[in-house]
Amino acid sequence: MSEKVKNEDKIQRQKLWLETEKKITLGFSVEDLRTSGLLSVERRNWRAALLRLTEAVRWGVRDLQTLDALGEAAYQTKTPQALLAFQNEYTESMVAVHMARAFLMMGQLQECRKYLAISNDTLLKEAIAKVISVEKDIQTAIEVMTSPLIHANENLNLIEYWQLLSPVAEVAANHQLVQQAERKLKAYAYDRPVVHFNQALRLLACGELSAGWKLYDWRLAPGSPCAQPMACADISVWEGEDLKGKELLILLENGFGDQIFSLRYCQALLNDGIHLSIATSPELFELVKASFPKNSVHLMKDAHQIDYWNSKNKPDYWIYAFSVPARSKHFSYVCTEGYLQAHANSVAEVKLEITKINSEFLPVRAITWHGDIATAPMRTRAYSVTDFLEQSEVLKSPCVLINLQKDVTAAELSILKKAATDNKCILLDPSQRLNDFATTAAWLTNCDQIYSCDTAVAHLAGALSLHLTVLVRNKAIWHWIASEAGAGQYKSNWYSSANVKYALTPKFSYMFDIRLSETV
Repeated sequence: MSEKVKNEDKIQRQKLWLETEKKITLGFSVEDLRTSGLLSVERRNWRAALLRLTEAVRWGVRDLQTLDALGEAAYQTKTPQALLAFQNEYTESMVAVHMARAFLMMGQLQECRKYLAISNDTLLKEAIAKVISVEKDIQTAIEVMTSPLIHANENLNLIEYWQLLSPVAEVAANHQLVQQAERKLKAYAYDRPVVHFNQALRLLACGELSAGWKLYDWRLAPGSPCAQPMACADISVWEGEDLKGKELLILLENGFGDQIFSLRYCQALLNDGIHLSIATSPELFELVKASFPKNSVHLMKDAHQIDYWNSKNKPDYWIYAFSVPARSKHFSYVCTEGYLQAHANSVAEVKLEITKINSEFLPVRAITWHGDIATAPMRTRAYSVTDFLEQSEVLKSPCVLINLQKDVTAAELSILKKAATDNKCILLDPSQRLNDFATTAAWLTNCDQIYSCDTAVAHLAGALSLHLTVLVRNKAIWHWIASEAGAGQYKSNWYSSANVKYALTPKFSYMFDIRLSETV
């Protein structure tokens, strides 16, 4: 077959692929467009990523992760013009560098400088700045950047250096240098914790729990976004040794939702007959004590101190909670029934308060619609109160509506009050009294149904084995893996009492409009 025929065949196959991909893309919902686009980026399927993410952003998705991925897809497919329709969306310093790179590839240096000026200081920004500094003399930039490599200095053979060099070589059409940089990047990636950690998250999201948990320890390595201290006082870390006759200290980790989720592994080890003590955050301290009354419970800040254990029975080993599955072989969906419990006295007090206003014996429902507004990742998992009320259908019939949204704004509370009145519901707002999760647990225990998005409250309701409906935007969130239960219903694999509703809305930028000063 001649080279000409091969090229024509390749072009024809590309056209067929594009037509098929467009048909598939048009059938996706907004959230599926985003999810599948991000997965395509992970798989380096850049053309599919570009099509799907472009469509997702066109329909209103505006979170930084999506914009960042779209920028990378536009670069990798050599179609920088794909970003031009979204110029106004690339004004955040975290993603503006992609627009700068796009204008550089199109030779529009003035526009490139404008976006570069508002970009975060990153290696990519440095690389683009080097190209601009010599303008059309890109070869000079390459010589400047590669000159240190002439010297046999292994310290320069870092992934960061090749990340810096690759885009400059690409702009200069120096394909040999691009290939060299890509080979280096691929080789060094295996030494980067974040690569393995991201792989662990993907495996967990796919239900490949055994493989996922084995890689999950990469989160602890230096350079990982979740890196943590690998020492606790002078206690030995547990690496899977026989625990018969020994005591193991479990350190909870990450945010409150993860801490509540991971307490299932404490219960699993107790079921195995292991003697445990638990270190936790102050906000969870009373709840953990009530749920594990026969075990020692400590504050995290104390457990790390050597002096703290001088007057106490020091455990033989310690381990982070999410490292338990790989060492104990509890790979499956363990302890999906309730493994936490609220204080009986607190439950009784809350019941009395609700009874006083519920003379008609209406069903009692609780809601939360977003997590911590100061935590960036929560923004893509949040809802406006209006969207949440509509999509959750919490007001489908008259009820006592319990607002458990701690940092509710005055505007949100006003909307909530009006919605409750319009739907003949009684609104009860104890949000300012929720000092810790033990108090929240008491309120949840008195509810007939809880409605939440991906928050710590949702995890708490599931851990208490209460009737929960959780609205999830992203099907790739491994904490909310669910199995279809018929008629479009999904049951959580991790919490037997929880229903998962994939509630999809393009209003991802909602949380960026909230300011801490507006909270009441």
